[in-house]
Amino acid sequence: MRDGSHADVTVRAVTPDALLPALAALYGLPEVDVAWMAESCTAGWVALDAHGEFVAAVGARPSPQHGAELLGGAFPGAAQVPAALAVARAAQADVGRVYVFADGTLFPPVDLLAAGWREIGSYRRLEGRVPYRHVPTPDGVTLHVLADVPDVSVRLEALGAYEDRVGHHAVAAEAARDGAGGFDSHLSAIALDGQGRGVGICRVALDGALGRLDSPGVHPDWRHTGVRPALLNAVNARLRHQGITRISVDSWGDTPAELAHDLALGLGVVDETPILAPL
Repeated sequence: MRDGSHADVTVRAVTPDALLPALAALYGLPEVDVAWMAESCTAGWVALDAHGEFVAAVGARPSPQHGAELLGGAFPGAAQVPAALAVARAAQADVGRVYVFADGTLFPPVDLLAAGWREIGSYRRLEGRVPYRHVPTPDGVTLHVLADVPDVSVRLEALGAYEDRVGHHAVAAEAARDGAGGFDSHLSAIALDGQGRGVGICRVALDGALGRLDSPGVHPDWRHTGVRPALLNAVNARLRHQGITRISVDSWGDTPAELAHDLALGLGVVDETPILAPL
């Protein structure tokens, strides 16, 4: 299950569970560690070289408003580019709208762009010292420590604020539980509107002396207000109280204005991966 030596590849549709051995080999991990990938997919494809060896494997993971993300990719080697293009085209033909995180390892961005794909978003990680800036809470919302809002349905409302952003997926109930994803509910913040609905959230975890955040999610109806910076400020204040001096912020599909806001806080981009989709 290593890289092929020939450009000619054959693509075949498979069930998602059949992807597991190839996904494990692609990521260099035990199958148990990538089982969630196969389980989250609704369809799969593999590419074989002339010797019948796997040269690519992808699964379609549904995204609420952007079709499906293609998990997996193509093995390094002479067949990587044709294999990546072949499975991507097969997936598009079978399921319609698709996109990939083209980090250059499993999906080659230059070749996808040359094939007519375009950038529709980015994954970014920003890092820097914990910002200090007083930000008032907008009228009509209140900010709370996430641990003080135990209602799973309210938490799911807030987490659903991400679902229209490219790179995000439908939120499962497990994500609303304390400790999900390693996040600390006593440091994280949630925004509620006047009816007590979850309209925004910013989750954080401690990673040694580093605060690890997801970029705040805000319901579309509230994005024109200051809910996002207020959430970020609330989390940063709790981190400072814990003696944390540096943060790392992960974002998927943030707007140019949101990126500009975070850069103005003194954070810098340390990792970036384009999200590409076919025209």
